[in-house]
Amino acid sequence: MWGMDDHTVAGRVVAVLDAVAVRGQPVTLADLTREVGIPKPTVRRIAADLVARKMLQRCADGRYRLGTHLLDLGTRAAVQHGLLQAVTPYVQDLFARTGEIVWVCLTDGSAVTFMASAFGANRAPDMQRTCWPQDFRSAALQSSALGRVLLADRPDLLEELRGRPPVPQTPHATTSWPRFLAGVQAVRDTAIAVEHQQCLLGFSCVATGLRGPDGSLIGCIGITGHTGSLSTQRLTRPLLAAAHNISRCARALHEEPESLGHRAPVRAKGAFGVVDEDDRF
Repeated sequence: MWGMDDHTVAGRVVAVLDAVAVRGQPVTLADLTREVGIPKPTVRRIAADLVARKMLQRCADGRYRLGTHLLDLGTRAAVQHGLLQAVTPYVQDLFARTGEIVWVCLTDGSAVTFMASAFGANRAPDMQRTCWPQDFRSAALQSSALGRVLLADRPDLLEELRGRPPVPQTPHATTSWPRFLAGVQAVRDTAIAVEHQQCLLGFSCVATGLRGPDGSLIGCIGITGHTGSLSTQRLTRPLLAAAHNISRCARALHEEPESLGHRAPVRAKGAFGVVDEDDRF
């Protein structure tokens, strides 16, 4: 089980890494010990070994965060699976058209992993100070557009809320259960989730799901920007087109894995095909 000690060496190492990853910010040794349920001396020894191998990094204040070697491994894994190659053109095209923060994440059933993003120098400070939620059950994630896409696909997560919206993250958060359910249903009806300042003050987001070969949700793609400048209605069509093309690439990669690295990118007439005059930004 994710984040749990299964009493094997590998299981304990993975449990420590998962516990650091899900926080989205540096974590203390005490919190790490409490999270994984392993004796503190063992956690300290595992963490020290992981720091030596650059799987974890120890901050100046003694807290731990994910290390640079994990970043390298994650990038290599994405390339090997062909996902990074499939996603990158559409992320870059959306950024070029909007100038906003464009991101893609993958899901594994319990957490999300952000695998690609594009943003300009004007959004770099926003990215540096923003903690992206990753745990499916965190109120921050469930309050976001990404969270609504996940909840629309996972009735079991909705059931766990027991008729109460997630803990409000901002004064703009929905506190009415009927309104919250209506927002989730809107995602099911339109395949688009829109959120204005409910996850983070001053920011809005529009997101949609990515589908695997069997139609299951494998991730999301979204656009985040300042509430005053992000035109979520105008972004719907190009975002859905990008999601469709990425999902199609994911299916092709699943069907023909042996051709990875030799596949020509599917980008005739641009990633979005022919765009009507009224749809230009």
